[in-house]
Amino acid sequence: MNPPRAIRSAHRPAAASGPFVCSWSAVGDCAVVRVAGTVDVRTAPTFAHELQHVITTKLPRLVVDLRRVTAMEATGLDVLADAHELAVRHGGWLRASGAGQWLADLTRATGAGRPLDHYPTLAEALPAYRPAISGLTSHAT
Repeated sequence: MNPPRAIRSAHRPAAASGPFVCSWSAVGDCAVVRVAGTVDVRTAPTFAHELQHVITTKLPRLVVDLRRVTAMEATGLDVLADAHELAVRHGGWLRASGAGQWLADLTRATGAGRPLDHYPTLAEALPAYRPAISGLTSHAT
């Protein structure tokens, strides 16, 4: 079986070595989920489970730090959109940070219908640094 093909922009995300890694920590009253490696059909279930676990048992307000993602398939966008909906149902929200242009390229290439709030940096995505602004899909300049 051939490995899944990743859709990427011309600007590759920051490199990360090793396998897919997903961890979280609390920052104030929200969680930061750090992701590294490739998000594809093999790793998406682990990614989804970790986000669901954080939202339902820890904090429903979270920032997903994508700085160290080396590749993401469309399934990764589905995981993020589903997690956002779950967070909202639990009285929270989900924001992405650090993906740069490749996230916008992937969203456009896949025709993803559900927009995702994205901030250029982790600090900008955290409420302590920037108040929540609803309805925006990109905060990059």
